[in-house]
Amino acid sequence: MRNILTFVIVLITSLSFSQNKFGVFTGANYSYFTDGFAGQVLGKDSIGLQIGALYEISLNDKISFRPKIIFSQQGDRTKTEYKYGSIDLSNIDYKLNYLNFPMDFKFWNKIYFIAGPQIGFLITEKYEEVFIGKVESNIELGLNLGTGFKINKVFFEFGIYQGVSTVLNYKYQSTAKIVDVRNGLTKFTVGYNFIPITFVK
Repeated sequence: MRNILTFVIVLITSLSFSQNKFGVFTGANYSYFTDGFAGQVLGKDSIGLQIGALYEISLNDKISFRPKIIFSQQGDRTKTEYKYGSIDLSNIDYKLNYLNFPMDFKFWNKIYFIAGPQIGFLITEKYEEVFIGKVESNIELGLNLGTGFKINKVFFEFGIYQGVSTVLNYKYQSTAKIVDVRNGLTKFTVGYNFIPITFVK
């Protein structure tokens, strides 16, 4: 993880575009689990916090590369009352905290579209009533899609995230079906861009 952070810092500081911007943001995650990629929503959804920073690198007049670093609360964060013998996927109450690195591309300016891959690193995991195993991997891959608009230096964004990596595997005892539990998010963000940074070649 330290090597990845070093690489991101070196990459950003080595670029020499004249319209680069630094920004900070915060917002809310509407988080849930899905069965596979964009599959059935599992368990109860819940609200979490996100907070982070971004660096916007202008590639041309309409396209920017926009890497971010985000602390993100995910998973099913709503405690469900468990009744003995009635376990199902609605009982999966796993509170997951990630440090995420979206590698998004931004298309257009005042009103814009965002898309790109994301890599995340699990910081903490906590289960409530029912334990069905530890998270499969501390590293998660996923995809982001979103839209936003800006007013002067303030920006507002709405987006969705779907994990590609498996978080948990769960087997229904009655049908022997294995469920591939993955992270899903709907997120709303408010942020602020600082004065454009100019690098000297």
